[in-house]
Amino acid sequence: MLSKDKAIEAFCLNQQQIKKIDKFIFEIQSYNKHVNIVGSSTLLDPWNSHVMDSMQIGRFVKNYQDSILDMGTGAGIPGIILAINNFKNVNLIDSNTKKIKFIELVCLKLNINTKIYHKRIELLLNKKFKYLVSRAFANLNKLFFYSQNFLDKDTVLIFLKGKQVKNEIHEASKHWKFHHEIFPSISDKRGSVLVIRGLSRING
Repeated sequence: MLSKDKAIEAFCLNQQQIKKIDKFIFEIQSYNKHVNIVGSSTLLDPWNSHVMDSMQIGRFVKNYQDSILDMGTGAGIPGIILAINNFKNVNLIDSNTKKIKFIELVCLKLNINTKIYHKRIELLLNKKFKYLVSRAFANLNKLFFYSQNFLDKDTVLIFLKGKQVKNEIHEASKHWKFHHEIFPSISDKRGSVLVIRGLSRING
């Protein structure tokens, strides 16, 4: 079965969602010819490497109305994919001007409703989110550092990680207290979905 068919079946996508995702992929491919916003190898099978990879995050989000911050969103992944999949309160942040311009253009063209922040993540102040998500942005220790400003007592962190996830957890545990669960990725047999709760810094 093709990756596109797998994604449609696994996440019960309707025709409007499929059309928007196809257009989103087309826009990435077109933009990527001039500005490198994603790795070219990821566009060989984008329905797997981008769509399935992003969609699986939604399985850990309880309510479609809950606030989500996509940290270091890059080309809008996973945030835009989640917004297409009916999550109503998706926030995207990145400091890269070219990538933010692409996101703004795509959201306008495809009528995707997101809140976009063009700034360094540590400069986004006085905001709390129910879910913090990220993909290929930073190691776990740095992700926790960035996350601390956005934590509410029930905030859940959902990070797509690679084969070094256990090493990253070990290193982060020297500086942070947290509960974690590791789930196998449905898009990459080497990858995993890391779900974090109860994050706090050791000794303050």
